[in-house]
This record gives sequence, C-alpha cells and structure tokens, in this order.
Amino acid sequence: MWKSVVNQRKNEKKKYVLLTAEELSQYDGVHQPFLYLSILGIIFNVTEGKKHYGVGKQYNFFVGKDASRSFVTGKFNDNDASDDVGGLSLQELQSLNNWLKFYSKDYQEVGKLVGRYYNELGELTPYAKQIKKLILEAEDVEKNSQLEKIQFPPCNIEWSAEKGSRVWCTTRSGGIQRSWTGKPRQYYEPGSKTYRCACINEENEKLGVIKEYPHCNKNSESCYVNL
Repeated sequence: MWKSVVNQRKNEKKKYVLLTAEELSQYDGVHQPFLYLSILGIIFNVTEGKKHYGVGKQYNFFVGKDASRSFVTGKFNDNDASDDVGGLSLQELQSLNNWLKFYSKDYQEVGKLVGRYYNELGELTPYAKQIKKLILEAEDVEKNSQLEKIQFPPCNIEWSAEKGSRVWCTTRSGGIQRSWTGKPRQYYEPGSKTYRCACINEENEKLGVIKEYPHCNKNSESCYVNL
C-alpha cells in the first residue's frame, strides 16, 4: 500500500505526481474533469466511479481532499473532513487500511498528497511512519484474532422463550470449516473479564482458559446454558 514516488513494475516505470491540498481540491469534476481523492496521503483517480463520486453523488464528499478520518467516523461534512487519524483505535485503523486496499484494487493510484503523510520529495513523513507502524500492529492483532477463532471456534447459539439458550458445535460452527466438531465450553479470552462459548477439541480441554458449562454433559455437543 505504501509505495514510493516511482513505482517499478515488470516492464514499465511510472512516475506519480505530487499535489498540494490546494491542487488536489481542483480535481472535483468541476474545475478539472477528473475526480481525485486521497486516503492516507495516497491519491486515486475515481473518475470511473463518477456515479458514486460525481457532483451530488453519495461519496462526492471525499473528492478533492484527504478525509481519511471520515472513512471510519462516518462524519461526512466539510467541518469534519480531516486527514488526521491520530487517536483512532487499532480496529479503526485496520478498517481504514481495508479502504486503502479497496481503492488500490479498484482505482488507479496517481500520486501523493504533500502534507501530513508525504513531504515535497514524496517521502513518508515521521507521522506517516508512525501510522504505518500502528496499521501493521492492527494487522497482527487481526491475524492473531483469526488464528484464535480457528483454534477456538465460536459455538452456534439459539434462544427460545420455552427452553432458553442452547449452544452447540458442528464441523462448521462459528463459520470455521474443520475436520473435528468439539464440545461447547466457556472460553476466557486473554485480557477479557468475560467468557464466550467456544467449540473445544480434546487436546485443548485442559487449558487454563477453558471451563465446562455447569449442568452440561461434558461429552455432549449441545447444551442448554445460562448466557
């Protein structure tokens, strides 16, 4: 995602432009025929998506500026437009990075915005390097979270007024396809004060973060419990 000013590809060398905030503001479909937007200082040409980004369209707010923060706050007015993402949580930064991946995949990157993220030479600023570090940390957290769900898949859960809450396990419960079923157990995630229902296989039964549900047959794949 964080490319240099000159992007080397297999058979071509393409130079990207460097724009100031004032110059970028001209690419609004009115002063200039093209529609540009910036996210984390990276400028994309979204003219092909003019049905979404054109004048009066749903996402026109993002055109001609870097409003990175609004991608996660959902505040779409000029007073809230800001490229400052300081103070966002790791989860919010991960969401913002997903937006960056989306634009990199669907639209042409045309340059860098000189300011908070890139200097006049198109090099990352200290601020940008810090945000990049936090995004990498957010990706690690997300990766670890996915690995945890694979090891401790969430149970299926349903509730009825007559019988209360039922939890059960299958080879696809929690949306995790696997070769084993597991048994419903209370799983205390590290750092959490509460537990969630997880399908536990035999080799993880004795881990300190795993507890059996009261009044539930430990060999059953389905139990009625108090949640």
